[in-house]
Amino acid sequence: MSFLSDFDYILLLSLVIFSPFLGAVYGAFWGNKEKSLQVGIFNSFLIFLSFASSVVLFISVSNGVKIDFTIMDWMILGDFKSHFSFGLDSISAAMILIVSLVSFLVHVYSIGYMAHDKGFNRYFSYLSGFVFSMMILVMSDNFLGLFIGWEGVGLCSYLLIGFWYKKESANNASIEAFVMNRIADLGMLLGIMMIYWVFGTLKYNEVFLILQNGNFSNISITIIGILLFIGAMGKSAQFPLHTWLANAMEGPTPVSALIHAATMVTAGVYLLIRAHPIYDLIPQVGYFIACLGAFVAVFGASMALANKDLKRIIAYSTLSQLGYMFVAAGLGVYWVALFHLFTHAFFKSLLFLGAGNVMHSMEDKLDITKMGGLFKPLKFTALFMIIASVALCGIYPFAGFFSKDKILEISFGSGHHILWGLLLVGAAFTAFYSFRLLMLVFFAPKNHNIDHPHEAKSFMLWSMFPLVILAIIAGFFEKKFSYFISQAIPEIKHFDAPVSLLITIAMTVSLLCAFYAIIRYMRGSCAEKNQTSFLYKILINQYYIPQLYKKMFVYPYSKISEFLWQKIEIKIIDAMVDGVGKILLYLSKSLQCLQTGNLTQSLRLMSFGVLAMLVFAIIGFWR
Repeated sequence: MSFLSDFDYILLLSLVIFSPFLGAVYGAFWGNKEKSLQVGIFNSFLIFLSFASSVVLFISVSNGVKIDFTIMDWMILGDFKSHFSFGLDSISAAMILIVSLVSFLVHVYSIGYMAHDKGFNRYFSYLSGFVFSMMILVMSDNFLGLFIGWEGVGLCSYLLIGFWYKKESANNASIEAFVMNRIADLGMLLGIMMIYWVFGTLKYNEVFLILQNGNFSNISITIIGILLFIGAMGKSAQFPLHTWLANAMEGPTPVSALIHAATMVTAGVYLLIRAHPIYDLIPQVGYFIACLGAFVAVFGASMALANKDLKRIIAYSTLSQLGYMFVAAGLGVYWVALFHLFTHAFFKSLLFLGAGNVMHSMEDKLDITKMGGLFKPLKFTALFMIIASVALCGIYPFAGFFSKDKILEISFGSGHHILWGLLLVGAAFTAFYSFRLLMLVFFAPKNHNIDHPHEAKSFMLWSMFPLVILAIIAGFFEKKFSYFISQAIPEIKHFDAPVSLLITIAMTVSLLCAFYAIIRYMRGSCAEKNQTSFLYKILINQYYIPQLYKKMFVYPYSKISEFLWQKIEIKIIDAMVDGVGKILLYLSKSLQCLQTGNLTQSLRLMSFGVLAMLVFAIIGFWR
């Protein structure tokens, strides 16, 4: 039942999409000027408009409303037609609600966090531009529109990661993220091209309807699924395209809360959920996705065990949790993948914003072994981060318990016990590194020289408070969320599993690892032993994968580039261009004797020229 007219829905959709765009443009006009508080306030208000509209649309979709909105024809090239159009179903309605809510809170928080930064105006322009691109990505009703939003998100993340462009490390991190995502995006673009080649259209509904009624080669569908997944791997930082995510922590911390916890990195999961009719036909690819996700869940968590950088630990946690989402999507239980995306967005954003508070109080230092004793001066931040960490560990009754344990349940119930075992190990690692971080930052003896660590501004804490509430209660919406998503994915799989036993095992493992971390790090960083051990070196160096990439790709590429520059460009191409100039210079010097200003000589040359022209004319006539 709908109480709104078509015009009302068009207006609401326009506010969701174009309010952030207006904020990006407005901030850009003030980009080169001195910090202006009104830019942050105005942009935050526009994102709030987008959020309020998203809430109304979410309620409408939950009542059975489906919305299609075409703005204009986009590209018409022969038989190829593509429209600038959007659609809203339960999947995209859930995504815009998550994106707009977290974006609004991050915008408000950023007003305080970036208060003393000279690039304040430019920052809000980039941040609003990112939200606009993300809305295009999740609301487009065709693969080409999704790809435009996909690339817009990549561009804005490049600008935000390298926001402090005078830092070499920030520049390098932004370039790495941009290049690695472009590599993966090539696979996605080829997949989109193949979709049009096979189906003759790029609209979701038309592709899936043809897929349902048609008889296609399994090879073609498999190739399409693999190519789309390559794009998802890059955006969601799945192995082996994962190295950019931790380095992306060079950007401002609120950027990490938005881009690398709630929106951009989850775009790959969204793509798999959106293209679920394709992956339902190729379960072998889905199983590979699940296996890779289980590996990444352990792989990402293991690197967080030894790391000392506050933001990188949380980043590796994101990498691990993305693995859980891919396991659920790979096993075909798409609503659970989206549900974990939903809960994860709240507690992980809360963790990153809490990390921002800690950084400000510690004068931007990030080494957790050189903190400690921060509970008293940062009581609210400590409480918020404890709630977020407990939710991350999947401890009842916090949000992560419901979504994370559901993934463990379906992995066991589907008969993939090895995947379940890997995810259980990942859960153990998560509990350990989460409480290791909490102990070393807040409860261990003081190990820093900051005289008066201070809490964040009150409005920054209030902006975090909705995330605290959602990190506690979001899991209780499990059944309603399942029913809501069933409107877009009717066939929801169910697996028989000993739920009570699995919950008991997972909770026991998580609690034991958490208690072990509490006891071990109660005395502070002195518990960090065996820092010269082989295993520690592997973990702290990220399994030496970045070094391997440098030797395999970066170093040979730089050598080839240097060879092409020194030998080909300078000695051949530049020499040829310079040679043309030298020849013309030589000719001009040789022929300058003809320009003496002598009238008699000029008449002779003119006569000679006329004679030559007559000779050529006669030769041409007789031929």
